[in-house]
Amino acid sequence: MAKKRTNKNIITCDEILGKEAIDPDGSSLGVVTKIHLDKKNKKLVGITIDMGFMKPDLYIGINYVKNFGIDAVFLKKVPPHKFKGLKVLSEGGELMGKVKEIIIENKKVKEFEITGKKLLDGRYMIDYSDIKEIGDHVILKKNHKKVSKKKRKKEKDKEKNKEKEK
Repeated sequence: MAKKRTNKNIITCDEILGKEAIDPDGSSLGVVTKIHLDKKNKKLVGITIDMGFMKPDLYIGINYVKNFGIDAVFLKKVPPHKFKGLKVLSEGGELMGKVKEIIIENKKVKEFEITGKKLLDGRYMIDYSDIKEIGDHVILKKNHKKVSKKKRKKEKDKEKNKEKEK
């Protein structure tokens, strides 16, 4: 006969696997399919989420997990990988490209790097504040500003040089 668990702070893998992973916006990212353990330190280091048909699995480090609830795993921040590959649409519904990279500064999403056929140099940067909505697609605000990746790099290099001169 199995002993009943007495410590309510301890859970088993069975109580995590198959649960939905919910981001801070309340969106379901998918279902937890794997648990990752550091075998040397004997600690949980992350989970893998199955994001659905034709989407890649998403690894989430334990630092992104807020808590393991009864029915779901709650995340404390949105993993930036969630956005990679999403289609980017203008406010009018025109396909502008896809999210290639996410630029993070001070633990916050700053910009998206977008790729597509109709774009300057094939790639450009969109400031997070120019995004109207994120769901199954990224929808840009009407008067969004797009800056080529090359121009953005030059701007950042100028800023770094000014800081060095101080």
